[in-house]
Amino acid sequence: MGFWAEAEKIYYFMKRDIISFSTYKTNIAILIATALFGALSFAFLGNSAVSQAVTQMYNMDFTTYLIIGLAFNSYLTQSLTLVQKTINPWALEEVLVSPTSLRTFIVGSSLWGFIWSTAVVAVYLLIGVLFFGVDLSINVAGTLLVLALGVGTFLGFSMIGAGILILTKQGDPVTALITIATTLFGNVLFPPQVMPPLLQAISYILPQYYFFTSIRLMLTGWTILEILPNLLVLALMFAIIVPLGYGVYAWCLKTARKNGTLSWF
Repeated sequence: MGFWAEAEKIYYFMKRDIISFSTYKTNIAILIATALFGALSFAFLGNSAVSQAVTQMYNMDFTTYLIIGLAFNSYLTQSLTLVQKTINPWALEEVLVSPTSLRTFIVGSSLWGFIWSTAVVAVYLLIGVLFFGVDLSINVAGTLLVLALGVGTFLGFSMIGAGILILTKQGDPVTALITIATTLFGNVLFPPQVMPPLLQAISYILPQYYFFTSIRLMLTGWTILEILPNLLVLALMFAIIVPLGYGVYAWCLKTARKNGTLSWF
Protein backbone atom coordinates (compact mmCIF):
# COMPACT_ATOMS: atom_id res chain seq x y z
CA MET A 1 0.00 0.00 0.00
CA GLY A 2 2.86 2.34 0.90
CA PHE A 3 4.62 1.69 -2.41
CA TRP A 4 1.57 2.51 -4.52
CA ALA A 5 0.84 5.63 -2.49
CA GLU A 6 4.38 6.89 -3.09
CA ALA A 7 4.20 5.93 -6.78
CA GLU A 8 0.99 7.94 -7.12
CA LYS A 9 2.69 10.97 -5.57
CA ILE A 10 5.60 10.62 -7.98
CA TYR A 11 3.14 10.45 -10.87
CA TYR A 12 1.41 13.66 -9.80
CA PHE A 13 4.73 15.45 -9.35
CA MET A 14 5.71 14.38 -12.86
CA LYS A 15 2.29 15.43 -14.19
CA ARG A 16 2.75 18.84 -12.57
CA ASP A 17 6.10 19.31 -14.33
CA ILE A 18 4.67 18.19 -17.69
CA ILE A 19 1.77 20.65 -17.39
CA SER A 20 4.16 23.42 -16.36
CA PHE A 21 6.47 22.70 -19.29
CA SER A 22 3.62 22.47 -21.78
CA THR A 23 2.31 25.91 -20.81
CA TYR A 24 5.53 27.48 -22.10
CA LYS A 25 4.96 27.10 -25.83
CA THR A 26 8.14 29.03 -26.59
CA ASN A 27 10.26 26.46 -24.75
CA ILE A 28 8.71 23.61 -26.74
CA ALA A 29 9.32 25.41 -30.04
CA ILE A 30 12.93 26.14 -29.05
CA LEU A 31 13.49 22.49 -28.09
CA ILE A 32 12.25 21.29 -31.48
CA ALA A 33 14.24 23.94 -33.35
CA THR A 34 17.41 23.09 -31.43
CA ALA A 35 17.12 19.41 -32.33
CA LEU A 36 16.33 20.16 -35.98
CA PHE A 37 19.09 22.68 -36.57
CA GLY A 38 21.57 20.62 -34.56
CA ALA A 39 20.96 17.68 -36.88
CA LEU A 40 21.32 19.93 -39.93
CA SER A 41 24.62 21.30 -38.61
CA PHE A 42 26.17 17.87 -38.29
CA ALA A 43 24.81 16.90 -41.69
CA PHE A 44 26.64 19.83 -43.28
CA LEU A 45 29.71 19.09 -41.18
CA GLY A 46 29.90 15.67 -42.80
CA ASN A 47 29.75 17.15 -46.29
CA SER A 48 32.85 16.25 -48.31
CA ALA A 49 32.89 19.76 -49.79
CA VAL A 50 33.62 21.34 -46.39
CA SER A 51 37.38 20.74 -46.39
CA GLN A 52 37.70 21.98 -49.95
CA ALA A 53 35.75 25.15 -49.16
CA VAL A 54 37.90 25.82 -46.09
CA THR A 55 41.11 25.47 -48.09
CA GLN A 56 39.88 27.75 -50.87
CA MET A 57 38.52 30.49 -48.60
CA TYR A 58 40.98 30.54 -45.72
CA ASN A 59 44.06 28.76 -47.07
CA MET A 60 44.08 26.50 -44.02
CA ASP A 61 43.25 22.89 -43.26
CA PHE A 62 39.91 21.93 -41.73
CA THR A 63 41.46 21.06 -38.35
CA THR A 64 42.79 24.60 -37.95
CA TYR A 65 39.46 26.03 -39.07
CA LEU A 66 37.50 23.93 -36.57
CA ILE A 67 39.80 24.50 -33.59
CA ILE A 68 39.71 28.29 -34.00
CA GLY A 69 35.92 28.24 -34.36
CA LEU A 70 35.34 26.11 -31.28
CA ALA A 71 37.88 28.07 -29.23
CA PHE A 72 36.48 31.53 -29.85
CA ASN A 73 32.88 30.41 -29.63
CA SER A 74 33.44 30.26 -25.87
CA TYR A 75 33.81 34.06 -25.81
CA LEU A 76 30.52 34.57 -27.61
CA THR A 77 28.75 32.06 -25.37
CA GLN A 78 30.04 33.86 -22.28
CA SER A 79 28.89 37.22 -23.66
CA LEU A 80 25.47 35.88 -24.65
CA THR A 81 24.65 34.70 -21.13
CA LEU A 82 26.38 37.51 -19.25
CA VAL A 83 23.45 39.85 -18.68
CA GLN A 84 21.10 37.08 -17.55
CA LYS A 85 23.70 36.00 -15.00
CA THR A 86 24.59 39.45 -13.67
CA ILE A 87 21.92 42.09 -14.34
CA ASN A 88 18.95 39.83 -13.63
CA PRO A 89 16.07 40.78 -11.31
CA TRP A 90 17.37 38.73 -8.38
CA ALA A 91 20.82 40.33 -8.49
CA LEU A 92 19.45 43.80 -9.25
CA GLU A 93 17.40 44.00 -6.08
CA GLU A 94 20.42 43.02 -3.98
CA VAL A 95 22.70 45.53 -5.71
CA LEU A 96 20.21 48.40 -5.56
CA VAL A 97 20.08 48.21 -1.75
CA SER A 98 23.86 47.85 -1.33
CA PRO A 99 26.65 50.47 -1.49
CA THR A 100 28.04 48.78 -4.62
CA SER A 101 27.55 50.52 -7.96
CA LEU A 102 25.92 48.57 -10.77
CA ARG A 103 29.00 49.07 -12.96
CA THR A 104 31.30 47.58 -10.31
CA PHE A 105 28.93 44.67 -9.83
CA ILE A 106 28.77 43.91 -13.56
CA VAL A 107 32.55 44.04 -14.03
CA GLY A 108 33.22 41.98 -10.93
CA SER A 109 30.59 39.38 -11.80
CA SER A 110 31.69 38.97 -15.42
CA LEU A 111 35.48 39.12 -15.11
CA TRP A 112 36.01 35.51 -14.10
CA GLY A 113 33.87 34.25 -16.98
CA PHE A 114 36.04 36.05 -19.52
CA ILE A 115 39.24 34.92 -17.80
CA TRP A 116 37.96 31.35 -18.04
CA SER A 117 37.04 31.83 -21.71
CA THR A 118 40.57 33.11 -22.37
CA ALA A 119 41.98 30.00 -20.72
CA VAL A 120 39.71 27.81 -22.87
CA VAL A 121 40.90 29.57 -26.03
CA ALA A 122 44.55 29.19 -24.98
CA VAL A 123 44.11 25.46 -24.30
CA TYR A 124 42.35 24.90 -27.64
CA LEU A 125 45.05 26.71 -29.58
CA LEU A 126 47.90 25.08 -27.64
CA ILE A 127 46.51 21.60 -28.28
CA GLY A 128 46.03 22.51 -31.92
CA VAL A 129 49.63 23.68 -32.29
CA LEU A 130 51.23 20.83 -30.32
CA PHE A 131 49.18 17.86 -31.50
CA PHE A 132 47.49 18.80 -34.77
CA GLY A 133 50.06 20.94 -36.50
CA VAL A 134 47.98 24.12 -36.42
CA ASP A 135 50.07 26.98 -37.84
CA LEU A 136 49.29 30.36 -36.27
CA SER A 137 50.59 33.81 -37.14
CA ILE A 138 48.63 36.04 -34.80
CA ASN A 139 47.87 39.68 -35.53
CA VAL A 140 47.41 40.72 -31.89
CA ALA A 141 45.88 44.16 -32.49
CA GLY A 142 43.51 42.82 -35.12
CA THR A 143 42.49 39.88 -32.95
CA LEU A 144 41.69 42.15 -30.00
CA LEU A 145 39.69 44.49 -32.24
CA VAL A 146 37.61 41.66 -33.71
CA LEU A 147 37.13 40.16 -30.26
CA ALA A 148 35.90 43.47 -28.84
CA LEU A 149 33.38 43.93 -31.65
CA GLY A 150 32.13 40.34 -31.40
CA VAL A 151 31.83 40.29 -27.62
CA GLY A 152 30.15 43.71 -27.61
CA THR A 153 27.62 42.65 -30.24
CA PHE A 154 26.70 39.54 -28.28
CA LEU A 155 26.33 41.60 -25.12
CA GLY A 156 23.69 43.54 -27.05
CA PHE A 157 21.88 40.28 -27.82
CA SER A 158 22.22 39.31 -24.17
CA MET A 159 20.54 42.53 -23.03
CA ILE A 160 17.62 41.91 -25.39
CA GLY A 161 17.20 38.37 -24.08
CA ALA A 162 17.41 39.47 -20.45
CA GLY A 163 14.84 42.20 -21.04
CA ILE A 164 12.38 39.76 -22.59
CA LEU A 165 12.95 37.36 -19.70
CA ILE A 166 12.12 40.11 -17.19
CA LEU A 167 8.78 40.76 -18.87
CA THR A 168 7.64 37.28 -19.92
CA LYS A 169 9.06 35.15 -17.05
CA GLN A 170 8.88 32.25 -19.53
CA GLY A 171 12.42 31.71 -20.68
CA ASP A 172 14.66 33.62 -23.04
CA PRO A 173 14.01 32.80 -26.71
CA VAL A 174 16.65 35.26 -27.94
CA THR A 175 19.58 33.39 -26.38
CA ALA A 176 18.30 30.06 -27.69
CA LEU A 177 17.74 31.39 -31.21
CA ILE A 178 21.14 33.11 -31.34
CA THR A 179 22.81 29.89 -30.16
CA ILE A 180 21.03 27.91 -32.88
CA ALA A 181 21.91 30.50 -35.51
CA THR A 182 25.55 30.49 -34.44
CA THR A 183 25.79 26.71 -34.74
CA LEU A 184 24.14 26.45 -38.14
CA PHE A 185 24.82 29.78 -39.86
CA GLY A 186 27.66 31.34 -37.87
CA ASN A 187 30.73 29.88 -39.61
CA VAL A 188 31.75 28.02 -36.45
CA LEU A 189 31.78 24.39 -37.58
CA PHE A 190 31.70 24.77 -41.36
CA PRO A 191 31.71 27.61 -43.91
CA PRO A 192 28.20 28.63 -44.99
CA GLN A 193 29.30 28.41 -48.63
CA VAL A 194 28.63 24.66 -48.52
CA MET A 195 24.94 25.31 -47.80
CA PRO A 196 22.18 26.10 -50.33
CA PRO A 197 22.09 29.76 -51.48
CA LEU A 198 19.06 30.64 -49.33
CA LEU A 199 20.77 29.44 -46.15
CA GLN A 200 23.98 31.21 -47.17
CA ALA A 201 22.02 34.46 -47.37
CA ILE A 202 20.98 34.02 -43.73
CA SER A 203 24.63 33.69 -42.71
CA TYR A 204 25.57 36.94 -44.40
CA ILE A 205 23.14 38.98 -42.29
CA LEU A 206 24.46 37.61 -38.99
CA PRO A 207 27.39 39.14 -37.08
CA GLN A 208 28.64 35.67 -36.18
CA TYR A 209 29.70 35.05 -39.77
CA TYR A 210 31.85 38.19 -39.90
CA PHE A 211 33.27 37.58 -36.43
CA PHE A 212 34.47 34.04 -37.11
CA THR A 213 35.68 34.89 -40.60
CA SER A 214 37.71 37.82 -39.27
CA ILE A 215 39.10 36.07 -36.20
CA ARG A 216 40.40 33.15 -38.28
CA LEU A 217 42.16 35.48 -40.69
CA MET A 218 43.67 37.51 -37.83
CA LEU A 219 45.15 34.33 -36.37
CA THR A 220 46.69 33.20 -39.65
CA GLY A 221 48.72 36.18 -40.81
CA TRP A 222 46.24 38.55 -42.43
CA THR A 223 46.32 42.29 -41.78
CA ILE A 224 43.50 44.56 -40.64
CA LEU A 225 43.41 46.27 -44.03
CA GLU A 226 42.98 42.92 -45.79
CA ILE A 227 39.87 42.10 -43.76
CA LEU A 228 38.55 45.67 -43.62
CA PRO A 229 35.24 44.89 -45.43
CA ASN A 230 34.39 42.23 -42.84
CA LEU A 231 35.43 44.54 -40.00
CA LEU A 232 33.26 47.38 -41.27
CA VAL A 233 30.19 45.14 -41.45
CA LEU A 234 30.86 43.79 -37.96
CA ALA A 235 31.38 47.32 -36.62
CA LEU A 236 28.10 48.45 -38.20
CA MET A 237 26.23 45.57 -36.58
CA PHE A 238 27.91 46.39 -33.26
CA ALA A 239 26.79 50.02 -33.57
CA ILE A 240 23.19 48.92 -34.16
CA ILE A 241 22.78 45.97 -31.80
CA VAL A 242 24.44 47.38 -28.66
CA PRO A 243 22.25 50.53 -28.38
CA LEU A 244 19.21 48.48 -29.38
CA GLY A 245 19.95 45.91 -26.69
CA TYR A 246 20.45 48.57 -24.05
CA GLY A 247 17.23 50.29 -25.05
CA VAL A 248 15.20 47.07 -24.96
CA TYR A 249 16.64 46.07 -21.60
CA ALA A 250 16.05 49.51 -20.07
CA TRP A 251 12.47 49.63 -21.36
CA CYS A 252 11.66 46.12 -20.10
CA LEU A 253 13.20 46.90 -16.72
CA LYS A 254 11.23 50.15 -16.45
CA THR A 255 8.00 48.38 -17.46
CA ALA A 256 8.51 45.58 -14.92
CA ARG A 257 9.17 48.10 -12.16
CA LYS A 258 6.07 50.08 -13.13
CA ASN A 259 3.93 46.92 -13.11
CA GLY A 260 5.47 45.71 -9.86
CA THR A 261 6.57 42.43 -11.45
CA LEU A 262 10.36 42.85 -11.39
CA SER A 263 11.00 40.00 -8.94
CA TRP A 264 8.18 37.70 -10.04
CA PHE A 265 10.17 34.59 -10.94
